[in-house]
Amino acid sequence: MIRRALSCAAAAALTALAPAALADRIAVLPARGGTDAAARSAAEADVERALAALGHTPVPDGAVAAALEGVADGVADTADELRAVSAQTGADWVLAGTVEPAVTTARIELTAYLASTGRLESIAREVDRDRSAQQTQEMLALLLRPEGVGIGELPWERPAPAPPPPAAGETVVVPPVPAAPAALPADEVLMAYPLGPERVWPAYTGGRRFAVSASLGAAVAAARLPGASGSAASLVGAARVAYALGDRGVEVFTGGGGNLVGPFAGWLEGGARLMLTPSLAPHDGAWRAFPLHVGPALHLGAFFRSGAGVAGPGGATYRGDLDVRPVLGASLDVALALGPAVQLEAQLGNLRWVPAGDGSLLLVGATLGAGARF
Repeated sequence: MIRRALSCAAAAALTALAPAALADRIAVLPARGGTDAAARSAAEADVERALAALGHTPVPDGAVAAALEGVADGVADTADELRAVSAQTGADWVLAGTVEPAVTTARIELTAYLASTGRLESIAREVDRDRSAQQTQEMLALLLRPEGVGIGELPWERPAPAPPPPAAGETVVVPPVPAAPAALPADEVLMAYPLGPERVWPAYTGGRRFAVSASLGAAVAAARLPGASGSAASLVGAARVAYALGDRGVEVFTGGGGNLVGPFAGWLEGGARLMLTPSLAPHDGAWRAFPLHVGPALHLGAFFRSGAGVAGPGGATYRGDLDVRPVLGASLDVALALGPAVQLEAQLGNLRWVPAGDGSLLLVGATLGAGARF
């Protein structure tokens, strides 16, 4: 009778001590990844709650921080560094995690080092924000066990079982098919003009295809024609008339300009440009955009300047005949529409190449101006 009582007491004691025997010491490293500190803090809190629910004992943060001071870059991410953290803290496991937050989910990757075997394993999962604690605990329950993760599909990667067939005579309720989203209007965009929002089409012209503009700027000769003299820099002015083709932002133009200050020179040219609207995007079933347009432009025309000077009697210099040459140009055009009828414009780069038999002229610069659309 006494022997039986002692056996029952020993069995009860072993049963009571079993959870404590299974409780491992876990050194949890600070979470890494992303730029959202709040997301990392939330992931660390989920790990702490999950370890408590699984019966594990976290190593105090101070002991983990002291162990990381011995790591060269302060981040334990190799087997040797994790082994050193385990040895210094006396932890059975060293656990590291990375977090990459999204809008409604976060990608969690957990890496565990088992000190007794030196095994290093990791698993990753897309965790729902509203179920992050439960799903993190599922990951840790699989990762923190002596046999490890194993092979094959992870539990949450297996497809959900098909529902059983309805019983005879049972009414099956078929959920309604959601209606297809309404198509975005193809001929309307809400433009956030500084002078007040308006619904127009297309985004660049607002339905006003003709445009006139004038601009002022500066240019400098990166390469000069033979016989050129004086300053290589100049103040330039230009004007153009343009017409938009279709609704894709393609615009052809013609115009001219010249030096207002600097060497006597000017040009007449025509060309085309493609003006894109980077901010154009669907929003709440409609198109919306900010009226900033940008795109490349190509120019082709004629460049004229005074010919080389001729020295006369008494040392006087006489200007030569007008020298006309072809010109090929390119620029990056930027337009900010204040409203459908008014826009500010800038041409950046303003490369103009003037070839010649004995050399070439290369101009670079920029202009700023304003225009009206009709």
